[in-house]
Amino acid sequence: PSVPGSLCIARGDSPRGAHGHVIVACIGPDGTSVLPLHDPHPEGGFLVGPPAWIAMYGAREPARAVSGSVSHAALAEELRSGGLDVLSPLRVSWYNEYLQALGLSTGSTTYLDSSGEQHASGEPAPFTLAPLPDYGRRGNALAFLIGNSKALWARFLDWLADQPDPAAVKDPVDTYTALLIRRAVERYAAAAGSVRYDIFWACDMSRERLVDMNRASRVCGLCYFSDEMFLSVHPTFGSWIAFRAVVVVDLPATCLGIPPAHLPPLLTEEEAFSAKKAFAAALQASSKGELVVDGMPRELAHKWAAMRDCVSLGREHKYDDRQSVYHYTKDAKILANCLAELEECRRAKRR
Repeated sequence: PSVPGSLCIARGDSPRGAHGHVIVACIGPDGTSVLPLHDPHPEGGFLVGPPAWIAMYGAREPARAVSGSVSHAALAEELRSGGLDVLSPLRVSWYNEYLQALGLSTGSTTYLDSSGEQHASGEPAPFTLAPLPDYGRRGNALAFLIGNSKALWARFLDWLADQPDPAAVKDPVDTYTALLIRRAVERYAAAAGSVRYDIFWACDMSRERLVDMNRASRVCGLCYFSDEMFLSVHPTFGSWIAFRAVVVVDLPATCLGIPPAHLPPLLTEEEAFSAKKAFAAALQASSKGELVVDGMPRELAHKWAAMRDCVSLGREHKYDDRQSVYHYTKDAKILANCLAELEECRRAKRR
């Protein structure tokens, strides 16, 4: 395999006729794939099919990685061992430019201050999101979206049971995932040359740090995202995933190539119709009370979970009832019951 991110010249069939064409490309994260980067022809289009050959410049000294992609596998494995089994790299510009195109970024609404015009949403103070930092790389900074399937639950409970006073741990799921992510990212950054990084947490609702995790999952090709229901659907786990953080690293994202296509809908028309009805019911019920990030009533939690349950894809990865209810309610009694059962299982194994 070659060093991920290494630049090369790739030749293949032209999209404009029965002749050859040459583009600039780079080696992908796996060390063997070739990703298109730049097409010198004004019409673009890159190549039709895979390249026939690539040309690379050799060097007298052994090549060094131009990005942290050589340790992507180590990062993914460490996170997976703790139950964080959803990881996708992305280029910062994919997210920032998408927000800009939607009119959701702070930069896309600044003109309102001087022009006095009304935003397309009709709102006098439209909701906006700050762009992700790129460390002066003009958008070509590497980022990772981190999340989990139901795999998190058992590992989280094992960790919580080993704490001196589990009941005293504040926001235990967020605390556990933050510890795991920080530890893994620190090792990744050290392996890449002690590079700088910044972690944006899904639970951080501050205006300066809030990241739209769902749309980040869309631009990196990880999930299908429904704007109507604000629902993300993963090709394997279906709707039963949760996002924990976006990590931006001071490394080039050149090896990622061009932005992936957005995934098509991963639910049938019938499922989408049922999910929209469930979403409307949950939204109506939520309007009667204040939605907060530290929990909601159990009856309301069931309504939001019902929307997820309309998606058949990945249903085998559905959270069990207690994980699902705790996900929405943050009910400490659920954790206490789970820990009691876990302790009984541990005692049985010691007998």
